[in-house]
Amino acid sequence: MLKEDVFPEAYTAIETDYETERNKPMPSYNHSLLQLKLGAVLINKYSDKYQFHSELDLELPNAQRPTVPDICIYPKKQTDWVNDILRVKESPITTIEILSPMQNIEEVKNKIFNNYFPAGVKSAWLVIPSIQTISIYTPDGQISTFASGTIHDVTNGISVELKEVFY
Repeated sequence: MLKEDVFPEAYTAIETDYETERNKPMPSYNHSLLQLKLGAVLINKYSDKYQFHSELDLELPNAQRPTVPDICIYPKKQTDWVNDILRVKESPITTIEILSPMQNIEEVKNKIFNNYFPAGVKSAWLVIPSIQTISIYTPDGQISTFASGTIHDVTNGISVELKEVFY
């Protein structure tokens, strides 16, 4: 076995245009899969009451630059297919962030408490793929973490079986 096989050169992180524009790391394989699966579960169960958006560019009043949650939840409304919106100024009722391998939890929690909640977001979900958990944060500092069973967000009435997301 060669020395190079045991001690590969240090990984150097390079920020891509994707990361610069969205102010977050590029999604990984598991991140991408979870974003789609969770979105599908939510749409199948709650599309009569809510609209779900992925990678929506939010221009929040207290954020230094636009933020892009993985999923945003808004009350259902009529879609204007003719006049699209590039940057949304209306705060969602819930944001969902899926932790990427290159992110740390504190970074995401800071985004939740410093950007989302001051803008009027009622709850924020933090999905951690590696340990298959979802934590729901509320502006009053309450945190509910789910590792099995049914997660329930009291702010919007949404319930999801974890096995529907992490199967």
